Amino acid sequence: MGFLGVVYFGVAYTIAEVLAIPAIPLTASAGYLFGPVVGTSVVLFSASIAAAVSFVIGRTILRTYVEGVLDDYPKFKKIDRAIGKEGFKLMFLLRLSPLFPFALSNYLYGASSIDFTSFFFGTLFGFAPGTLAYVYSGYVGKALTDGAESSHPWYVYAGGLAILAGFLKVAADTATQIVGELEEEEEEEGTGR
Repeated sequence: MGFLGVVYFGVAYTIAEVLAIPAIPLTASAGYLFGPVVGTSVVLFSASIAAAVSFVIGRTILRTYVEGVLDDYPKFKKIDRAIGKEGFKLMFLLRLSPLFPFALSNYLYGASSIDFTSFFFGTLFGFAPGTLAYVYSGYVGKALTDGAESSHPWYVYAGGLAILAGFLKVAADTATQIVGELEEEEEEEGTGR
């Protein structure tokens, strides 16, 4: 597909994320089309740009609307108080733990108390393990269905995918637990215990 293929894919991915179109199929197809390294790079770059654009839109143009939507998410209000204190750390953990849909949450975080730099880098690094897993699944799919002799037997790919999935499960569970603990601390501070 060449360099232009990667650029076109990145632009399409960014637009899909900004429009809150589910991007998991695109993420996996990046692995199929470009392999794990280039695929992960283009998805991380595109998703980070889309997150930044959505964040800025949520913080400026759609701020009033987003704040109204937040009234329906009491859990997000609790997290917002902690975000103001923990910034990057909490954003990183929230991106590891799928508590909120990625594309829509970018707009919500725009109306939160987090600063842009903490949001951006927390998103970039927190989104990386999941991105690698989805991109790798597309790569494995191609390797197993290519028809040509692959360089490794099927069980090597399956084992790599299982190890990656296991790591992500542990990371997401740990992140969810830490976010829950931060929420409890915030509630205790709010009630004056």
